[in-house]
Amino acid sequence: MGLGKIVWTVSFVLVLCSMPMLIPDLIGIQRSVEVSSGAGDRYDGELSADLLRFQVAVRDLEPGSQPEVIEEVELRLDNVFTRLNAFPEPDSAGWHTWAAGREAGAAEIRRVLDRIDRDLPLLRSDPAAFRAMADRRAEEAVAIHWRMQLAMGEQQNTLVGRLQHQVSVFQMKLLGYGAGFIVLVGALAWLMRSHMRSEKELQATNRQLRDLSETLVIARDAAVRSDTAKSNFLANVSHELRTPLNAILGFSEALASGIFGRLPGRQAEYVGDIHLSGQRLLALINDILDLAKLDAGKLELREEVVALDRLAAEAIRGLREASSAAGVTVDLTSVAGGVMVLGDPLRLRQVLDNLLSNAVKFTPAGGRIEVAVETLADGRTVVIVTDTGIGIPAGDLARVFLPFEQSDSQRARPAQGTGLGLPLVRQLVESHGGTIRMSSEPAIGTEVTVELPPERALPAEGNPQPAVQGNSVAKGRPRSTA
Repeated sequence: MGLGKIVWTVSFVLVLCSMPMLIPDLIGIQRSVEVSSGAGDRYDGELSADLLRFQVAVRDLEPGSQPEVIEEVELRLDNVFTRLNAFPEPDSAGWHTWAAGREAGAAEIRRVLDRIDRDLPLLRSDPAAFRAMADRRAEEAVAIHWRMQLAMGEQQNTLVGRLQHQVSVFQMKLLGYGAGFIVLVGALAWLMRSHMRSEKELQATNRQLRDLSETLVIARDAAVRSDTAKSNFLANVSHELRTPLNAILGFSEALASGIFGRLPGRQAEYVGDIHLSGQRLLALINDILDLAKLDAGKLELREEVVALDRLAAEAIRGLREASSAAGVTVDLTSVAGGVMVLGDPLRLRQVLDNLLSNAVKFTPAGGRIEVAVETLADGRTVVIVTDTGIGIPAGDLARVFLPFEQSDSQRARPAQGTGLGLPLVRQLVESHGGTIRMSSEPAIGTEVTVELPPERALPAEGNPQPAVQGNSVAKGRPRSTA
């Protein structure tokens, strides 16, 4: 998650969580305003005026006062009671805003006025005595009311201070809320800008990818056409080369056989070299044709039951002359009863010939080549060719299976060929559904393992097959040299 998204998320959460926190503050401010709004000041002023009017009316009493003076006193006393009775009911909304804090004072004033009311009959019988009593008690009620007003004033001051504090806190929260909202809007704008920039970059990248894809499609089509043209060219050239090559091989063989007369020693040697070179060229042309057919998917396998151990023995016998000339021993180890598979005998023989000729080519005189053919417990059939040759560097193991690629080993260069043998072996093995792998260590040797899948394995023959040797008798499994 980018920095913009983090800032926006945090700001949004803070703003969202702070909104409910403002509601209790607003309610508290509203209640404080109602309590401290001075709604009871008018009531206090009217009660004070009524008490003073009653006190003035009492002081106007004289012995033998006129009836209207006496009625004035009674009227003023009724007004004071009416004012007290106008007090709101406890626990009502008006009680908290109008009468809160006045309960004790109002009750004390009522007790004083009740005593005056009990002595009201004295007003008509002895106005002077009533005046003395009522004036004293009215003065007491006025003093009580004055103390109540002072207490209410202090309470109002406290409430106003609390209200100011609540308003200040609310202002700070509101400022924080506004700042958070500004940050939220800024982060949102940043995100939108980043999104638009990313969208433009993505569109540019998409255009580049589309152009690159089109370029790759064009290059792929060109490569396919080039590969097809190469395969067709190799097939045509190889086919055209066979005709004159067959004539060269035929005529050189005829001359070497002495049909047209015995040739002198030097001429016979040259004719033999011509025939040998023609055979090598024919093998190279055949390899090129096979690779071209395999690349084009046109190589068809003529499958039949093949005794793989016998095929290996035949390949070793066919290589006897070359191995003897190189001073290399080739041994074969096979399982008793033979190893039977379903495959193309010509192509499997081609695989064995290439592997063995490579082993002879890169094994110094006095070296040893061992061939093992067996069926594993899981049904796979394996052919393992092990030699004590010069080996292959680890970095070249993958390259030797590519067409026209060879090891860079200095000791291997004098014996290098065209680099088609192992690539052809790999494709022939894969055409049988198998795999080939190689392990090697310079100056120690190389081991090549060909594996055919279990579905190609067939039951072994009933008669045990003895181990077939090339130049010596094989004893036991071949050892791995890599």
